Amino acid sequence: MPRYTLSLITLPLLASCVAPQLAPSGQGPVVAVPAPPRGPQTPAPPAPPALGANDRFVGDWSVADLTPGEWQRLAPATPGGAPVATFNANGQALAAIGCSNGSITLGRFGAVPVGTALGMTVRTSFALRELPVRVANDRTIYATLDARDPLWDQIIYSRGRFVVETTGMNPLLIPTRPEIARMVEDCRS
Repeated sequence: MPRYTLSLITLPLLASCVAPQLAPSGQGPVVAVPAPPRGPQTPAPPAPPALGANDRFVGDWSVADLTPGEWQRLAPATPGGAPVATFNANGQALAAIGCSNGSITLGRFGAVPVGTALGMTVRTSFALRELPVRVANDRTIYATLDARDPLWDQIIYSRGRFVVETTGMNPLLIPTRPEIARMVEDCRS
């Protein structure tokens, strides 16, 4: 067997031999510690139950699932009229924000049962606010505040979501979107 063939075989074998690594202080070799065995995995927490009428968000609503739907800005119904932003799901309006004569109205659509003591609460990442409400002929609840009321800014900047809780109806966890900010801005100017 030629001499150079033997060196080609032994060279990789010699390269695989290395001196033990020393700890940074130079005291003894570094010993690799195996990872501890993995125990049983902790199951994911159960999903929160669906909220029904008269339920309120309990716990951290800032990470709860949003109510399915999206905001849409509608053109004014009449020339010179105020536009309206609606929150719709499956072709049905669930809530709306509109401007009229320097005031902004937040409406929660859906018939409130007759004889229900009415109330509307808005939760933002800044505050919880009970609103004075009125009821339309179709039993829809509305709350109207001055366009410069700080609640509108709190809704706009509420870390991506806010909650509308209305007596006798399921709570809405609504995303904040540019349509709301534009509505408020247009109403204030």
